[in-house]
Amino acid sequence: MILALDTAGPYPAVAAVTTEGKILFSSSGQRTRAHAEDLAPLLRQALRNGEPTFVAVGRGPGAFTGLRVGLVAAKAIGWAREIPVVGICSLDIVAQQFDLAEGWAILDARRGEVYLAKYRQGRRIEGPTVLAKELAKEKIADQISVGDAELLEQPDRRARGTTNIDPQALAVVAFDAYQSGSTEAPEPDYLRAPDVTLSKPSLEQPS
Repeated sequence: MILALDTAGPYPAVAAVTTEGKILFSSSGQRTRAHAEDLAPLLRQALRNGEPTFVAVGRGPGAFTGLRVGLVAAKAIGWAREIPVVGICSLDIVAQQFDLAEGWAILDARRGEVYLAKYRQGRRIEGPTVLAKELAKEKIADQISVGDAELLEQPDRRARGTTNIDPQALAVVAFDAYQSGSTEAPEPDYLRAPDVTLSKPSLEQPS
């Protein structure tokens, strides 16, 4: 059984799929900012469908805290069961859930920015990257875009995307990673520096 999870969006998504491609379980959390709390029960439900032999985990791009929750959980399961763990691009899941063949998949990156990747014949050929909304709009121009594409028309930095990771699309992308023999490392695509950094030590001597 293939176990798949993604925590790049506002809600965690989990799926279980057979190695022949049959989806056994797919569900997502219901509370924002509750990745750690909602992921565990979803994983328990998924694992009732069988013993995993392969884990696929979304590596973003996405928020720091959310991505860490999913990646740590996936690695822990892989370590405990001694099974492979591979990373999958969360924008690939967005492209799959909107059945995107040619064009761009977009997710809200906050701060007036978006994450985006370009696809041709259903395969990613560029990105993921992060751009200010106005720059992303210029880059995409009149090409097809899916996901949080409406943000490109909203200059307000407080505007928020509404796209959630679809667990059934997650299952399809995870199965594709298994079939293709992917060895993509389960490491996060943060794409930008963290909001919080360590302060520089003071050079002043204490009095």
